[in-house]
Amino acid sequence: MSPRSVVARVLSVLDAVERAPGALQVTQIAERTGLPIATAWRMVRELTEWGGLEQQADGRYRLATRVWAIGSSAPCVRRIQRDTFRHLRDLADTTGRTAYLSVLDQGAALVVSLAQVGRGTPEVHEGRRLRPGESSAAELFRAFDGPPELERDLLVHKDPAGHSSMSAGIADPTGAVVASLTLTGGPGHTWTRLRPALTEAARTVRFSLYRDELLV
Repeated sequence: MSPRSVVARVLSVLDAVERAPGALQVTQIAERTGLPIATAWRMVRELTEWGGLEQQADGRYRLATRVWAIGSSAPCVRRIQRDTFRHLRDLADTTGRTAYLSVLDQGAALVVSLAQVGRGTPEVHEGRRLRPGESSAAELFRAFDGPPELERDLLVHKDPAGHSSMSAGIADPTGAVVASLTLTGGPGHTWTRLRPALTEAARTVRFSLYRDELLV
């Protein structure tokens, strides 16, 4: 087997960190990539200097904003952000809760647009991947496969820390749930009064994303 190129090794580090459910230590990155520990250290250091990785207070590493900035420059992501942010901002202002839009990507909920009120609960930022167990958005994608039923289109989830969130599924014109609109909340939060606002906002976002197909 021929040795991997430098580019391939760098990409393997980014891929390992991106796919992990949380931040990783360098030793874990080496294990997941099959790289020697010294090579993994060098790759991580260079990626951190470039802005692709960031080191947390506990010494572990996660993807940094420069990677998201590159990805968000793609035309499809820019269009989603442009067409939906105003609706997310209105929802956040109405409910007093952070609102975010995520899309289904490789089995996770990828946050693509965010309207934050105060500090997000739990921490959410554009470009973060939320997996089942972390958010109602990820749980919703796991729960629904195919056309959603109206009354099953909202899902409330509480994470191990006690934070809660409520998501509404957004279906494409074929009826498949491909995105979700989520509100965050603290421990013990009651969601009943916010359901109408979230449901209406999800309908508005869906129309913004698929207006051409829906008006045919």
